[in-house]
Amino acid sequence: MLLEDLLALLATGVTMGAIYAMVAVSFNVAYKPTNVFNMAQGELVMLGAMFAWGLMTQSALPWLVGAALALAAVAAIGLFEERVAVAALLRKPSHHHGWIISTLAFSIIVLNVADHVYGTDPQPVPPVPGATLDTLQWGALTFSTQQVAVVLIAVASIALVEWVYRRTLVGKAVRAVAEDRDAARLNGISPARLTMTSFAIAAAYAALTGVVAAPLLLASTSIGLTLLVKGFMALAIGGVGSNWGALAAGILLGCVESLGSVSLTPDYRQVLLLAVVLLVLLVRPFGLFGRPGLREV
Repeated sequence: MLLEDLLALLATGVTMGAIYAMVAVSFNVAYKPTNVFNMAQGELVMLGAMFAWGLMTQSALPWLVGAALALAAVAAIGLFEERVAVAALLRKPSHHHGWIISTLAFSIIVLNVADHVYGTDPQPVPPVPGATLDTLQWGALTFSTQQVAVVLIAVASIALVEWVYRRTLVGKAVRAVAEDRDAARLNGISPARLTMTSFAIAAAYAALTGVVAAPLLLASTSIGLTLLVKGFMALAIGGVGSNWGALAAGILLGCVESLGSVSLTPDYRQVLLLAVVLLVLLVRPFGLFGRPGLREV
């Protein structure tokens, strides 16, 4: 393999890994105050991509306006999901795993509605302002500025999420609710309000993932399940709750997948990724950066 080919594969792997990491972080944002993995998170990413196509391409809105509207719309859908598929279950500890079925059912409904509205054909979405899909050459490395934009947005957004959790009162309140909902309520924190807010923000972040990924992947109703699985893999390898761990794990998965594309069929690439997840969890059951049940607040 030529050096140029190797570097091109790694550039693709890092870019896709950043996308997987953003999906994993959106899982974390919803999980923090609820201990609920939202199985509809992949379809919320898909909705972000499809809304971006409709607003930016069909309605010809400016990129920033279309992105803002897409994020707001998906945030509202995420809030609606929390109200109808999660909130009632959180009030009944005896049914604390019912969210697996309820959020999965919500994702199936979203997918079927999206298929009916948008169809199944992939659609183009404009790149981030100032970026293009044109290939650039820098020494032996080939890449597009859209790939650079995706990686930079992933790193910047994850840094922002970490700052909110570590440095703001809202973030500390979320961590308190994650530790003990009843104790947080006795200290004047509203777990229900923080749960609603976290689901809306997680949905908006998933939509952002779809908006920035769509120029590379194309907007299609079929991308949700794929990104859900890859994002969950990154979450498992990085460690639940660790956003920087999700970034490292996403890049690892993206690079393994990209390098594996040289000699493996898509089915065998999936087997390879699952083998990586299994190997990591056998050695580190809580993920590379996960911690077993330590108190945060």
